[in-house]
Amino acid sequence: MRNQEKLMGILIIILILFIASNINGINSFLSGTTEKTIEFGHSASVVPAPWNTTKELNQTNMSKTPDAITNKYVYIDHWDDWPEDHITSISEAKFRDMENGSYKVLKNENSTLSGVPVSKQYFSNPSKDNNQSWSHVGVSYVFPKEDSNYAVQVHYFTSPDYNNTTFLKEIDDCVGADMENIHNKNFNGFISAANHIYQIVSGLF
Repeated sequence: MRNQEKLMGILIIILILFIASNINGINSFLSGTTEKTIEFGHSASVVPAPWNTTKELNQTNMSKTPDAITNKYVYIDHWDDWPEDHITSISEAKFRDMENGSYKVLKNENSTLSGVPVSKQYFSNPSKDNNQSWSHVGVSYVFPKEDSNYAVQVHYFTSPDYNNTTFLKEIDDCVGADMENIHNKNFNGFISAANHIYQIVSGLF
């Protein structure tokens, strides 16, 4: 009887985790609403209502990926299948390569956004600090979600922006909302939950 109760408890946990993992998709299906999305790799995210994609604005030359989102001041690029779930020298090297070697780390931080642990790195591209283009600061976020690692980068803003805590909080809030909307199209909530439960149960016996 005890084994049956354990099995029933495990099945209930799997069902709860499955519903929790797919709640956004369930809500979208029930509401029947459609939103503008941006796709990258095997993932997608919702474009905030006031924002556009660089393809829409013919500004793909401003992004570091085939299509980014922008509010016409900063640009946000996305990558899935990132090689790690937090920033180490590996991520820093990849970000540095995107700046043609002109890359200065300003600050590293660890925080939590939308309930997910996030590693952040603020950086400057000194070569962009000139009379023609003086927005040269950016911030990269690396985090795990739905069995994939992601990187999101916001670029470029100014040194006064970087020293403005209100502005940085707005960037964090924007990326936090973006993280909630990022989904791995190959992610299977049921299989992922079952794998996690199996690992937990294996540790009990």
